[in-house]
Amino acid sequence: MTGWGTPTGVDGVLAQRAEPGVNRWLRETLHASRLLGRDPFLVLHGGGNTSVKTEEDLWAKASGFDLGRLDLDGLVRLDRTALARMLRSGELSDLEMMAGYAAASRRPGAPAPTIESLLHHALPFRSVLHTHADAIVALTDTVHGPDLAAQVLGDDVIVVPYVMPGFELAMTASAAWQARRADRCTAIVLAHHGLFTMGDDVAEAYDRHLELVRRAEEFLGREAGWRADPFDGADGRVADVPRELRAALDAVAHTPPAVAVCADREVTDFVTRADLPVVSQRGPTTLEHVIRTKRLPLLGRDVDAYAEDYTRYFERHAHRSPGARMLDPTPRVILDPELGLVTTGPDPATAQAVLDIFRHTIRIIEAAERLGGYRTMTEAQAFDIEYWELEQRRLRPVDPSG
Repeated sequence: MTGWGTPTGVDGVLAQRAEPGVNRWLRETLHASRLLGRDPFLVLHGGGNTSVKTEEDLWAKASGFDLGRLDLDGLVRLDRTALARMLRSGELSDLEMMAGYAAASRRPGAPAPTIESLLHHALPFRSVLHTHADAIVALTDTVHGPDLAAQVLGDDVIVVPYVMPGFELAMTASAAWQARRADRCTAIVLAHHGLFTMGDDVAEAYDRHLELVRRAEEFLGREAGWRADPFDGADGRVADVPRELRAALDAVAHTPPAVAVCADREVTDFVTRADLPVVSQRGPTTLEHVIRTKRLPLLGRDVDAYAEDYTRYFERHAHRSPGARMLDPTPRVILDPELGLVTTGPDPATAQAVLDIFRHTIRIIEAAERLGGYRTMTEAQAFDIEYWELEQRRLRPVDPSG
């Protein structure tokens, strides 16, 4: 994790695109975003979001943009009065919410803002920063997750049980903050989701973020052997998997997939665990990862059986997303005692992203197991995210020009 330092490198862009009175806040928000986004133990592959409020506007990260490289084009300027009206409506469907965001945008045709813009608006602080920090997720992905997170992080942190992102989350989390308004809490932990920190100054929210992650990492280090050091350099090796496995993947995929492989010591230790059939089949560490990794990895090499199981999973829950069409049933993560970790994707970059995500998943699962047992969202909850249109669109290419 990197200290605050001095925000630099964006003044020229801001001078051309924003009013002088808000330049400081935008500069500092971009600086915080880049610092958070460049730490893979906080954010992976497009995750996380940030915002800053001025008197009339909320500047929120655009959906699908990379925090680590965020610039002004990746911030969407929203009318706070319009957002307040949306919150007062009491109920909004996903499509109504996104239409409301489009109407609130100060720049027609701008990219869609983060799904969580309403929550950013509802929290009464100038700066709001959100990541899916591994250490925070590891605390909540345990048998007694919410209680453990509260114990480790302190009484001034609000812990909210899992809630589907969108309008419901904005209402639930903001109500939880309002219930403790007198405490002026500056952090919210969302189970199986991540960490929000707030501040009247961007640096304050950033420092608070790092402090809470540090507390979580220190506890996990003492109690669960946690490590936040870089992974072995052997990751991401593109390899020829056995011909039979490659043929099976090609047969079930919509298009022949790209493949990445990792078989370092950490991976090998995990894929040879005696309890792998149990701990690996409990679901993803955080909702952010479902649409990249699918809910479960394949154990071994029976791709056809995996595809059949995936089809049954879809059929069990299809009623939860009327009109949804089943996605490609190809396993995105394969755990094999000889091959190690094999990941797939429609292109090499996606296969590498899945590999990165699952290497972090391994550490979270192992820490949670040492703390009493790894537990995460239910099968139905995972399906709701995997087949949620508002998440699916985040995997589509983004035109930064808006």
